Amino acid sequence: MPTEQLPALDMDLRFAASLHAHHRGRLRSLRDSALGALRELKRRWTSVTKHLRQFQPPSIQAVTSKRDLGLVSLLVVLTSWADTGYPYGLIQGLPAVGYAPHYGVFPRLEVSPITFQNSLGDWKHHNAHILRQLRPSKDDTFLLKQSVADAENSFCTFPMSMGEFQTAYKGAPHRLIPRCVITQSSGKQRVIDNADTGGQSATSRESNKLLLCSPFRPAQQIALTLSFMSAEARHLASQEDTWQSGGEDWPDAYRHSPMHPDEALGCVVVFWHEEWGAPAFQVYTGLLFGLPLAVTSFNRYSRLAESLGRRLTYSLVSMYFDDASIVDWSSSKGSSQAAFSALNRMLGTPFATDKQQLMSSRGTFLGLEHDLSSAMSTGQVTFWVRDRLQEKLLDLLNTAQQSAKLTPGVASKIYGLANFFEMGVYGRVGCGGLAAIKQRQDEKSHSLSPALLQCFDVLRAVIHSKPTREFEVFPQPHLRFCVASDAALEVPKAGTGGFLIVWLSTDDEIREGFVADIPEAIYDLWSPGPHKIAQLELMMVLYALVTRASSFRNRRGVWMVDNIAALMTLIKGRSESEDLERMAHMVHTILYALRCWMWWEYIPSKSNWADAISRLGRDDPWHRRNHFTTNSAVFPFILWHLPFTALVSVFEYL
Repeated sequence: MPTEQLPALDMDLRFAASLHAHHRGRLRSLRDSALGALRELKRRWTSVTKHLRQFQPPSIQAVTSKRDLGLVSLLVVLTSWADTGYPYGLIQGLPAVGYAPHYGVFPRLEVSPITFQNSLGDWKHHNAHILRQLRPSKDDTFLLKQSVADAENSFCTFPMSMGEFQTAYKGAPHRLIPRCVITQSSGKQRVIDNADTGGQSATSRESNKLLLCSPFRPAQQIALTLSFMSAEARHLASQEDTWQSGGEDWPDAYRHSPMHPDEALGCVVVFWHEEWGAPAFQVYTGLLFGLPLAVTSFNRYSRLAESLGRRLTYSLVSMYFDDASIVDWSSSKGSSQAAFSALNRMLGTPFATDKQQLMSSRGTFLGLEHDLSSAMSTGQVTFWVRDRLQEKLLDLLNTAQQSAKLTPGVASKIYGLANFFEMGVYGRVGCGGLAAIKQRQDEKSHSLSPALLQCFDVLRAVIHSKPTREFEVFPQPHLRFCVASDAALEVPKAGTGGFLIVWLSTDDEIREGFVADIPEAIYDLWSPGPHKIAQLELMMVLYALVTRASSFRNRRGVWMVDNIAALMTLIKGRSESEDLERMAHMVHTILYALRCWMWWEYIPSKSNWADAISRLGRDDPWHRRNHFTTNSAVFPFILWHLPFTALVSVFEYL
């Protein structure tokens, strides 16, 4: 199945994985040798770094004072790194506003270049509009503190009044970017420069498409390594070794990446100075968080450091912006994390010691906790959302219920958390059942409706049941199946439907055909309306899972559907239609209870081999001619009203 295949991964990651597969137990000594060579290379290249600094403007010298420009430049050459212009960017500044050319390490986007002058636009009118919008806010104290801290670290000028700014830059054309504070779901505050309001996003062109790793990368790296090993080698490793992961984080990562001085005038930071009671201006040399081009400029280094870690320290390391996830055999005694940290210290970008996650069988990456302890014994790595996010979500639900109100803003926070939450949940269990919360985001009402309370119950039940996501790191033996289903609705409330199942085993197959018994009362489960074909199509999936629950248990297979609305609902686990979302939530809950993996696939209606039985029922000659038995299928209405936990319990014992 596609879900059992490895994703497309970088060649340098494949290289590191191959070394982990073939040199298990010897990686520590290999890394020690590599680091010795790198230290000597750094020593011999010191004078080059000093020479290159002569070409830096003073402001960029301050921002990159800890960077080893010479070593970075040399390693770009020695590794044939495609982004050959990056070292020049460290010397003269990286793109932040206007146009970013293709760097060769990201997929190319075809865009038309734009000049810096064009990106400034009607800057006088724009700046006047921004200044009129500035107002005092509750976050002004934090905002001022962070802005001053940036200046003290030489990332920018100290805050200037309008007169000071105009005098210092002699009225040069410039474009303002308003600064604000966002509070994350964890409660952490972060300064953001709003390039959307500032217009820098709309007036910049990007030729690179970022490809970022997923929270499941620790498991992907293990699976990649094991794919290079024979069955005998895997068995031996399972007897002798286990897996560990660790984490690292760069401090002030963006700020230590220099911005081109000319482009700094295209994003002059402005905010309300609480002590002056007036706007304050700052010109930055370090990159700003909110600029689209700054995201790519920073990730050029993230991508380089990641690749150098894989190629030079043989580490299974992946970076998401400034966060690094490292995976290694326990027998390596933490040498991968130590070697990658040493490499970054040599490059002049040391990791923050207070954010380090030491190598362990359990770790956290991008908000998900992973457990590697059973990877070699069961072949699975499990994922679940970190405790802090669970607590935040439950706190929002409890507060809303205690106050008997849910504002659109809080509903948006809950829905956003729930969307992130689903990443760590089995299949699509966490996706559906939240339609009322989604709708509240656009409503003026604050009252708690029964539908909202039902959504709260769904979220609490999912957290309580803890349906962890499972990632297999080597192939597992499973029985398979292939299903096609279809429905017809020529007359309102008089639909027909059916499905065909092929049960596959190692030496045989069983073919079963089913005609759905669809009473008129089933239409009363859905919202009123004559057009219910998508609902009926999706209902066939529920019919099949109910009718043959024990046969689906622990199997994996492909299900073919010819209705796009039903298919997309099954794939996403949610829908704009409450009916479809409710059924999709039931389907994925049942699949979780049965531990069944499903791949949903589109089939054109004229090719759907369940079309005839869905219309002709038992009179369909095709299914009998192709050796399918003929059976009846029913759907117990009581299942429709069961809450999540009860539905799981029912199907765990069916």
